[in-house]
Amino acid sequence: MSLKKNFIYSSILTVSNYLFPLIVYPYISRTLGLSNIGVVNFVDNLVNYFVLISMMGITTVGVREIAAAHKNRKKLSKTFMSLLMLTAISTIIAIIILGIVMYTVPTLFPYRSLLYVGIVKLVFNLFLVEWFFMGLEEFKYITTRSILVKCAYVLSVFLIVKEAADYKIYYILTVSFVVINAVINLFYSRHFIYYSLRDIHMRPFFKPYMIMGVYSLMTNAYIMLNPVWLGFVTNTDEVGYFTTATRLHTIISAVLLSFANILFPRVSNLLAEGKQKEFWDKINIAFDAIFLFAFPTIVYMLVAGPDLLHLVVGNGFEGAYLPLRIITPLALIIGIEQILVIQILMATHQDSTVLQNSIIGAVTALIFNILLTTSLGAVGSAIVWVIVELVVMTLSIIAIYRKYNYILPFKRVFSYCISYTPLLLLSLLLYYNLDNTYAIISVIAVLTIVYAAINESFILKNKVVCQLLQSIGL
Repeated sequence: MSLKKNFIYSSILTVSNYLFPLIVYPYISRTLGLSNIGVVNFVDNLVNYFVLISMMGITTVGVREIAAAHKNRKKLSKTFMSLLMLTAISTIIAIIILGIVMYTVPTLFPYRSLLYVGIVKLVFNLFLVEWFFMGLEEFKYITTRSILVKCAYVLSVFLIVKEAADYKIYYILTVSFVVINAVINLFYSRHFIYYSLRDIHMRPFFKPYMIMGVYSLMTNAYIMLNPVWLGFVTNTDEVGYFTTATRLHTIISAVLLSFANILFPRVSNLLAEGKQKEFWDKINIAFDAIFLFAFPTIVYMLVAGPDLLHLVVGNGFEGAYLPLRIITPLALIIGIEQILVIQILMATHQDSTVLQNSIIGAVTALIFNILLTTSLGAVGSAIVWVIVELVVMTLSIIAIYRKYNYILPFKRVFSYCISYTPLLLLSLLLYYNLDNTYAIISVIAVLTIVYAAINESFILKNKVVCQLLQSIGL
């Protein structure tokens, strides 16, 4: 399948991963209330961190190895089974650790019933094997299946969750989504491989699996553990503010990360075939794709983000407005970081560099969480997140320059900042002259879209936009 179609399907998939919960969130936030939302998010983020322990580096290593073996069914089957067994071992370890934590940490005692549901999520996540289908570039299948199951999930939430006391049912339905997808994937995977425990070899994959696993744990230590840390040092209301603020941001990041995810197997193949020029050409296009989405989004969310959030979740979440504005620049920072880490460092097997940077990021997160989160709550968590991502991005820029003499297109970034400043000023002018939430959201959105279209096409001449215009004869 072409890169363009892969990007379309992957974008739809990644956005749907956050868009469907966003459809549910206005109803859930009003039905369950701030505290119960905080409880569910506190437990789910803790469980998700143990999911990371169970998965270790399979998301990256799996895609890379499956992409390399996809032309030979025997080799593909052997690679898949070896990676699956490696992941099974780490999953068992994660379940044991979570079980110990559940019964030794007093703070978690009230949440045991939800944590049991989380263990089910942990088990079935092993069989989700999305990395397998991503390595095969089966984005059409992943997207179609995922959206159909999500539709069923949304419908079930609206039909079953009726009152604040139903927060446990809500979490059960959320975990059921993982279970159903895993079962479907297991059956469909038989079209491509055969299951056999004979002649599997985990040793060749063990080192990159562990290195990228530690990287994933370190990276997500300052993402997923922020709500967990908040729950321990403050209260579930602060967790609710922070997770509500990040809800919109994750949708924005979804589009950016989808491009990095679908490009990773493609650039890995280019490097394997020795096509260096094509590789760096793809990297430059990737940066333009990030800039295309990130800059207008940042301007819009800085100005109209709180009003959009209020429309989604209603009253009682005002404490999420400032954290939302603080994390808005992450759309650009994380977008750049994903290109540097996934498409360059990981694709060129610079796993140790990635690991080193992530450890520094995790230590930075720990220090600033201690300094800021207890006193500032959700605002402190937002500040910590931005600081850490800036640190990791900077370290990645330095590492790539030293290794490949490749310099981030800083002039391009500066030109984007200058060209979008008028949009920011116009948006602020409208913001302070409109007194209706719906007017603010819609008018500034139209202004942003029109301005961005003209700016990207005629002033900045974004490569992605230019290619799109050429493809449709303009």
